[in-house]
Amino acid sequence: MNREKPDNTVPATLSKAETIEKFIEEKRKNLEAIFDAVPVGLLLVNEDLIVVRVNDAIRRIAKRDYDQIINKSFGGALGCKMIASGKYHCCETPHCKICPLRVNILRVFETFQPVRGVEFQSDTYFQDRNTRLWFSLSVEPVDIDGRKYVVVCLNDITERKLSEEKLHETMEMKSRFISTVSHELRTPLAAIKEGLNIVLEGEAGRLNKKQKQFLELSRRNVDRLSMLVNDVLDFQKLESGRMRFDFDPGDMAETVKEAAQTMAPVAKKAEINMSVEIKSDCCQAVFDHNRMIQLITNLLSNAIKFTPAGGKVVISIDRQNGEMVIVVSDTGMGIPKDDLPRIFERFYRIRRPGKEIPGTGLGLPIVAQIIEHHGGKIMADSEPDKGTTFTIILPLKPPQDLNELDSAGDEILEETIS
Repeated sequence: MNREKPDNTVPATLSKAETIEKFIEEKRKNLEAIFDAVPVGLLLVNEDLIVVRVNDAIRRIAKRDYDQIINKSFGGALGCKMIASGKYHCCETPHCKICPLRVNILRVFETFQPVRGVEFQSDTYFQDRNTRLWFSLSVEPVDIDGRKYVVVCLNDITERKLSEEKLHETMEMKSRFISTVSHELRTPLAAIKEGLNIVLEGEAGRLNKKQKQFLELSRRNVDRLSMLVNDVLDFQKLESGRMRFDFDPGDMAETVKEAAQTMAPVAKKAEINMSVEIKSDCCQAVFDHNRMIQLITNLLSNAIKFTPAGGKVVISIDRQNGEMVIVVSDTGMGIPKDDLPRIFERFYRIRRPGKEIPGTGLGLPIVAQIIEHHGGKIMADSEPDKGTTFTIILPLKPPQDLNELDSAGDEILEETIS
């Protein structure tokens, strides 16, 4: 009896096809699982601006089920309050022209170039929320089976933004408090100093040596406190951009010499050899004379303060490549390498065990701010026990936008702290 062999060709072929299909289906489910597991909101949007796929994060953000999101316009999918009113369709409302989502999605479809890290506060989405949500938006172009899509990444950053706003408010309150306290200290300090001067001059009666010593000590401490108050107020104004600058043409060399003459008695008392070097015949520039005096005397004061008796301080000015170059160098203690990058931070003090020198920690930050308002830059080079060199580079004329600072800003600050 002849038995025909079973034909296994067809079943084998079907088995292979089924295996491939099963493999593809597993891969698809894996990709969907990964898509859903991403903690930030993801939407797949087609060229008609219809949402064809979202992950679970979007469902949680929108507080909607998938059937309320899929195959809807992105405005409808995310519960735009303009569309929810029933008066408009997505992309037809007055707000749509400036809607960050629509604008950036269309831009990516037009250019096929990604848009990343756009932060915005929603005016229209999630109409049932009491808080206007903040988002970080990225839009990536993708090609699927020859059709253009975009993957929209929508990350809810509301909590971070609210924390930043809270921190900003706290810092503003702190700044105003410091300014107010500093401002209120000025009047009593002036009265105390005047009273000490009257007594020290003998107008209230003769003083013995010991009394005079104690009063001199008190006057020095009042001077130190006054300097701290003035530095704090100056820095607050500079940092907030509310200090008035009066830019006028002038001779920078004459300003340097004037500042050096102001500091000459201090240098002489400290037994420091201070010299001025004018290296250019023409030092004409546009600058704020009083602020430049403040800047230079500050640097010279530091140089004298941190240079031992018998040392040298040199200030030079030159005109190079259409810029003013002012250099202040000394043969003093120097600045450790680790501290050098931080010397322009407010209240930063270099720790010198056994060699602590009084100061506010605001001198160099004020210098840096004044230079910045002139459109210049400052560099520091130092070596411990050998000295420090500050190099200031200033344009002959500050940029126009710096020359147009709001002159009313100073009055606003004074009203705030008075």
